Amino acid sequence: MKKKLLGILLGISLLLTGCGKKEVQPQQKLKKEYQDEITLLHIHADKAEFRQFIKDAEEKLQIKINLILPPANPYNRQAKISTILSSGDSSVDIISVNDEMISEFKHKGYLEPLGSNVMPEHVLNCYPQNYIREISMVDGQIYSVPFAMDMMVLWVNDEILKSAGVENVRNQKEFEQLLEANYEPGVYGYGGSWETTYVYNEISQFINMFGGSYGDWSDAGTRQALQFLHDMIENGEIPEDVLLDQYEQMEQKFIDGKYAAIFMYSGVMKTFAKAGVYNEDKIHVIPLPLFSVNATNVATWQYVLNKASVHKEAAEKFLAYAAGKEGSIAYAKAMKHLPARLDIIENEDLDIPDMDVWRSYVKELKLKARPLSSRPMEDIEEMGTLFQKYVTDEITLDEFCSRAQAIQ
Repeated sequence: MKKKLLGILLGISLLLTGCGKKEVQPQQKLKKEYQDEITLLHIHADKAEFRQFIKDAEEKLQIKINLILPPANPYNRQAKISTILSSGDSSVDIISVNDEMISEFKHKGYLEPLGSNVMPEHVLNCYPQNYIREISMVDGQIYSVPFAMDMMVLWVNDEILKSAGVENVRNQKEFEQLLEANYEPGVYGYGGSWETTYVYNEISQFINMFGGSYGDWSDAGTRQALQFLHDMIENGEIPEDVLLDQYEQMEQKFIDGKYAAIFMYSGVMKTFAKAGVYNEDKIHVIPLPLFSVNATNVATWQYVLNKASVHKEAAEKFLAYAAGKEGSIAYAKAMKHLPARLDIIENEDLDIPDMDVWRSYVKELKLKARPLSSRPMEDIEEMGTLFQKYVTDEITLDEFCSRAQAIQ
């Protein structure tokens, strides 16, 4: 009897030991062994949806991708990235940059030029050509892979429009009616972001619509656009406090119902959606009103390759994926953000609100890169300061144009 009992206990013990081994083995298999490893400094590194996009890319490419978040403040972010690149720091392989950063960095030898293994001609042709030439290229070399597009578009608050009796904003005449309509005290037809480092976007946008040329300050369309902006503030059609407002303040006032319309980049849709005001009865995008020319600003976030990277082969593998159709669609679907490739905006089924309007912008408008110098931040602020002096009548239009020419 004792022998039988010992046998049973020994059997149970072996069974339990066996079960323990089965629990350990799967945990050991969870540790991935990738062929390569890179580090990516990205503005969305803290977003769960972006981390999932990267996790999927890791599986696809068999590359371990470490994510680092840059500073949130634009000036601190640019300073940190500039320090990494200029010091030859190889701890980061790929960096996400905006138009202002690449316009400066591509001239300084910090970036590795990208070959046809990353951006072959058939892929290159999928991006806005004016933009690629002006922003991503220099001396015939391409230095970036744009991944997220922002277009300057007209947003309206439908409640404010209806309360003022404004039915349409399809052309310059109706835009002027929008400005001149009767609003409640403290409410305006248009709101802007005219702080010295931000107004550059609206100056160039209105110059686009009047058929002018930013940088040609003797051009009739350029001067007409500047006069139009000046008269908006002189006539009280836009509040003077826009001279202090950056995008954050402008967006909040728009959400709060202080403005009937604003020009703002398409990427702000997430802010409006998060605030619960993005719908056809409240805040939504409308087609660009036609003044003289159907043209609008376009900007992107882009990947650049650190020249000091010691993992260039793996980094280029990721960049080719990000530029390709599969990677571009995966990013757009993960982030619900317009991709930089026009063919995908035009043809793919993306779960992004108002896709018909975004497609009309892409198909019907001339998408223009913002003119940026090799020292963009300094020139943008200098131009903004000069513009503020003009719209507050400290200097005349002729003096503004004469002094603006020297900033180029």
